[in-house]
Order: sequence, then C-alpha cells, then structure tokens
Amino acid sequence: MKNLLIALFFAVGVMANEHSKFEILPGKLHKGGSLLAKAQSMNEDSVLINFNYEIFKKGLVPVPSEYLKGIYKQKLPAIFLDERGYLELEQLKSMKIEEATVYYKGRTKYHDLHDAHLIHIIPDNKKSEIFLVYHPQAPGLGWDNIKLILHTGVPLLENYMLEGKSKNL
Repeated sequence: MKNLLIALFFAVGVMANEHSKFEILPGKLHKGGSLLAKAQSMNEDSVLINFNYEIFKKGLVPVPSEYLKGIYKQKLPAIFLDERGYLELEQLKSMKIEEATVYYKGRTKYHDLHDAHLIHIIPDNKKSEIFLVYHPQAPGLGWDNIKLILHTGVPLLENYMLEGKSKNL
C-alpha cells in the first residue's frame, strides 16, 4: 500500500510539471508572440497553471510594455491534467472551481485530432476568459489551441483576443 501511494504521488508530481508551448498568432494590434503554460502542483487536488506570455506589438501601437509580457495564473482541479476532468465536465456541462467556472462547449475536430474537448473558463474576477481545445493525444497539457480574451478596462485593449496554437506538435 505504501508503494502504491508513493507511485501515485510521484505520477501526480510528474504530470504537474507538464507544460505546453504556444505560438501567439498575429492579431489586430500585435505581430505575434509566445506563451508557455506550465502546471505547478499545489496539493493532491489542484494545480496552478502559469501562463507566461510575451507579445510583440505592431509599430506605433500605444500599449504600455507592462501589458506585453507577464504571467497569468489559473487554478484548476488536478483531474484536468488528463482526460478524466474533461469527461466529467462533459457530463456536468459546467463546474464551479476555485476562483472560476468551467463550461463544456462540446466536442470538435482540431487539425487531425477528432473528438477534442472545447472548454471555456471564466474567472470570478471577470478580467479574462479562456477557451481551450483539449485532446488526450496532444502533447504536454493536452491543449492544442488556446484563446485568451482580456477584459482590461483599457479602451484599446478591452475584449482583446490572443490566440495561440501549439508548438508541441
């Protein structure tokens, strides 16, 4: 029994160090950029996802540099480190988690990945929204596509969308 518990904690620890790299696609005000999503184990039930991003703005865009690089953090239940969480969410349709609500938006085909899960995360503070395409065969965290919509209160950046495609494939 002790060996089983040690193996379980080791497996969770390894999965919690998973990460996914994304290329941020060009947008209205930016030329592109990069995003690294990395899971950090908090405890046996939850993980903290750190979204480290850097955006390259287009010339003459009056956006302060503090908006172009930074870290966005989102807590998720550890069951979202594999397909279990997405299958449970598919049945429930929505799930209230710490500091956010996660909605299941259905299955989709993305690139060559059939039956991928499309989810929508709305943090309680309403400062952003996250759309993720998850598939168990996608490397890293299993996310093949990510869209982040920023609700900044800054007129030029209000409802600004960043889209990233996986660099892991």
